[in-house]
Amino acid sequence: MATSVIEICNSALVDLGEEGISSLADNTKAARLCNQRWAGVRDAVLRAHPWNCAAALAELAASASSPAWKWAASFPLPADCLRVLSVAIGGASLSAWEVQAGQVFCDQAGPLSISYVRRLEDPRLFDPLLCEALSARLAATLAYPLTASTALGQAFWAIYAEKLCEARGVDAREAAPMPAPAPTTWLAAKMGR
Repeated sequence: MATSVIEICNSALVDLGEEGISSLADNTKAARLCNQRWAGVRDAVLRAHPWNCAAALAELAASASSPAWKWAASFPLPADCLRVLSVAIGGASLSAWEVQAGQVFCDQAGPLSISYVRRLEDPRLFDPLLCEALSARLAATLAYPLTASTALGQAFWAIYAEKLCEARGVDAREAAPMPAPAPTTWLAAKMGR
């Protein structure tokens, strides 16, 4: 587990064969690139997988204005929301909803309960696999600007994909299995229920 952004950046830089940095404000090309790319890479990696360490719950009140068409109500998302995982109302999962421009649209009056991936900025809260995925994606992103090697960048994209796959397996084992959906009327009739 990383204790700082610099530690994650240095992991990526060392993997690329570059010198580490002591601060994002260092006057080096590596530090400037890390400073420029860190927030975007962090948010993209957090959004790419429902990391347990970045999971959050919130209750949303309806907006005073409703969508122009298609949906009856809109609900502003929390400022730290990167990805909505599920939406419920009164404890029951909502099946018809969508996210647009920082809001959840649906046909319910609310309030809505959501499960979401939040922007997690403190590296001390990162799962170790998240740190490894961040380092790999940052290395992939910095490979060409620092080394002019597209092959190195592609290699780190593959490592990043492997880290996400590994995290899916680990995170899945840290929660109760999802219940099987109720059989449809057709399926229930076929099974003699």
